[in-house]
Amino acid sequence: MGRIALVVVIAAVALLVFVLVALLRKVPHGSSGVALQMEKLPSADRAVVTPLIQSEWKRMSSALVVGFAAAVIVWQLGGIWASLYGLPYALAGMVGAVVGLCVMNAWPPTSWPSDERKARVAEIAPRGATSFGKQWIFVLPLGAAVALVLGLILTGLYSSTDENGLHRVFSRRRLAGWGVENGQVVDVQYTISASSPFPGWYYGVPLIVGTILFIAVVYWNLRRAALAPRPTDINLFAIDASLRTLRTRFTMAASSAALGLYIAGVGVMTGITLRSAHLEPVPTAELDVIPRYAAVEPGHTFAVVLTVASLAIAVAAMTLLFRAVAAVLEAVSAARVESARVRDEAH
Repeated sequence: MGRIALVVVIAAVALLVFVLVALLRKVPHGSSGVALQMEKLPSADRAVVTPLIQSEWKRMSSALVVGFAAAVIVWQLGGIWASLYGLPYALAGMVGAVVGLCVMNAWPPTSWPSDERKARVAEIAPRGATSFGKQWIFVLPLGAAVALVLGLILTGLYSSTDENGLHRVFSRRRLAGWGVENGQVVDVQYTISASSPFPGWYYGVPLIVGTILFIAVVYWNLRRAALAPRPTDINLFAIDASLRTLRTRFTMAASSAALGLYIAGVGVMTGITLRSAHLEPVPTAELDVIPRYAAVEPGHTFAVVLTVASLAIAVAAMTLLFRAVAAVLEAVSAARVESARVRDEAH
């Protein structure tokens, strides 16, 4: 089983690398936000900025690849360690996001060159983690993360223990049987039924801790990008701001995609479990007829709404993932435009 998991991980990483390379080869040479700022610079400054843009897209693409690989590895552990009852499946997205963001921060930094012949310019305006993006792109994911934590606390309070004492099931009263006398239903009996997997404390506590760690790593990444030293040449301030904005957009798109995917995963799991728990057989006087099932409200409707909403969140998360890839392509496009200009000047 371990060898099969290793093969799956290698194949998944190879597929992601292939897709990224294919997209990078087909990236258009049109102008982007970073490319437009590059066009405004003199040739000497463009030569200075190009290595930084190349380092930026390599940083972001490496974060995507390594983060995806980490998520796949953790996902495979769910099949290898059946005794964990699917806990790695729930944690895979969060682990992948945290590892990918750590790769971004561990990437060797590239510093702006300093020319002693030019006057040094210092910027005294304060910069923070949210300085290079619109406020809503920070508020919405943070609100979603807080909602996830509150939802996990709520499901933990409503969870029950299974035969191993783990809080991972949802218990409720359920019809167990009935009798029939003179064509009438009598002696209706009930029992306590348990449905799983349910995100009780067994799944909820690791997810809550992981979500808090996830928020901290995202903030650390944004703050580090914002507080990195500015160039000493005022002519490079605009392109520097564009690169910081691009990294911020990538960080928020990739992290929000991971957050959305594991919110969707938890939501779908909860919705399916609650829906099955709120379907109850209806007693019938004809014992040789299979009884029909009736929905127990409002739990059944809530479960259906939760499942559909979670699937919609999953679609939105995939869209955000494509936006993260688009940020990488934007940096690649800007670098390729400059490389093409250098080749044209050489000829």
